[in-house]
Amino acid sequence: ANQADVAVTMTLNGNTLSTIKNGTATLVAGTDYTVSGSTVTLKKEYLATQGVGTTTLTFEFSAGAAQSLAVAVTDTTTPVSNSTITPTSAGFDKKTANQTDVAVTMTLNGNTLSAIKNGTATLVAGTDYTVSGSTVTLKKEYLATQAVGTTTLTFEFSAGAAQSLVVTISDTSVAPTVALKVQMYNGTVTASGNTLNPKFKLVNTSTSAVALSDVKLRYYYTIDGEKAQSFFCDWSQAGSANVTGTFVKLPTAKADADYYLELGFSSAAGSLAAGASIDIQVRVAKEDWSNYTQTGDYSFNAVDTNFVDWTKAPAYISGNLIWGSEPN
Repeated sequence: ANQADVAVTMTLNGNTLSTIKNGTATLVAGTDYTVSGSTVTLKKEYLATQGVGTTTLTFEFSAGAAQSLAVAVTDTTTPVSNSTITPTSAGFDKKTANQTDVAVTMTLNGNTLSAIKNGTATLVAGTDYTVSGSTVTLKKEYLATQAVGTTTLTFEFSAGAAQSLVVTISDTSVAPTVALKVQMYNGTVTASGNTLNPKFKLVNTSTSAVALSDVKLRYYYTIDGEKAQSFFCDWSQAGSANVTGTFVKLPTAKADADYYLELGFSSAAGSLAAGASIDIQVRVAKEDWSNYTQTGDYSFNAVDTNFVDWTKAPAYISGNLIWGSEPN
């Protein structure tokens, strides 16, 4: 709104203007500036392309010394503030008696809610969710249509970054018929380091095969400084590309965990036969590679150097806990 052309008056003293340069770049007459008599008009469209700071333009003439114009470029645009949502993770049980709406509180910071999306599908306001002031209520009727597993809903706003809500969909009306156990040790057991390196062995202890796409494993830990995180699967018999990793922040932090990494499998991972096992070797790091403190983390195994039964790495089938326990 504040952009304006800059007019410069030349006293030519018998010379003519040859060029105007910005460093080694030559401005284009008629586009970057115009000349009318002894007045040069620097176009706001050109000046708007310059970085904040000082831009020095050199006026060269047919004879005599060049002259410089220092243009102080500023940007008084009000910075965009991101909206936030609370919580960023929630659970939903598809069992009819346990179905409830999920309420999400928005801190809008001057923005407005534009849309809520599930992948590329846009939820329908008034049907899939309602908005009252700063509260969004996700309707149980919509959530009940989602498959067991993790559903990520993206809240988009009129300005600023989108925010994600991870909803863990379970169905406790379906009793699991397959038994699993998890063995685990940590590849790195130092108290502090920039990488978490849990190694898992998933064992089918039942007499029936299980589709790996129905299985989830969790590793609970403290993030020790909120940063974006990256997941790497280094190796698995299921295929590293078929192992997924999702970071979920606990709605209420606990003394030994405020996040968990949820491991899952794509349909291409196939099934785990009765009595069979697979290894999953993963790493977790913050995008700025700052340190985690592993000591005291709920799922951390500070002692063992080979696979042992580990109940602090819970396993789920179709959203139902079948091995281990979550932190209290």
